[in-house]
Amino acid sequence: MASLFRRDESIKEKLERYFDRCDAFFTAFEKACKAFRESGAGPGFDAAVDRAHSLESELDDIRREIELTLYGKALLPDSRGDMLGLLEAYDQLFTAAERVLFDLQDQRMAIPEDFQVAFEGLIDKNLEVFYLLAKTVDALLNNPRVTLHLVKEVDAKESESDRLERALVRSIFSSTKLDKGSKLELRSLVERIGHISDLAEHISDRIGIVAIKRKI
Repeated sequence: MASLFRRDESIKEKLERYFDRCDAFFTAFEKACKAFRESGAGPGFDAAVDRAHSLESELDDIRREIELTLYGKALLPDSRGDMLGLLEAYDQLFTAAERVLFDLQDQRMAIPEDFQVAFEGLIDKNLEVFYLLAKTVDALLNNPRVTLHLVKEVDAKESESDRLERALVRSIFSSTKLDKGSKLELRSLVERIGHISDLAEHISDRIGIVAIKRKI
């Protein structure tokens, strides 16, 4: 794996800084979700959303800095493409997480009491998938021999998220207390939350391909 950075070790340092801020973003996302659980779409939630958005903007700046360095051919062409693709995929992940928060914020949504536990479980599961993905990235950069094992774990966790998502959608549409509009709104939110783990699995697969190409 050392060959990936043989022409510029600073690339690894920049990537590690980027992924460290990725963790900070999802910590902010988790805090925003917790604030929503405790008090709904109120001032505390709004402040947490603003923090997440600020971190997302910071990540954009770091990503552009890395991309400029990569376009300067600090890596071999094949390795450069791998890293650019990984950064692009991560950007989509942040967008998906932000959309969940913005839906809750802009629509001032309230989760019906009957579904609160299930929604919390789905959010927690998607956070588990992200944090496992973070370990996978760290392995790629620092301990590549365990990368493929972690990729399989991400896939398994994403499947768990899928099952929770389907079960929650079925429960929503089985409810006799909600009108059709409310059901559709809640289903959209469920799908947006589940999309986080879908993207995490996609990123993990990309990491697995990089690992295989490096003959780990």
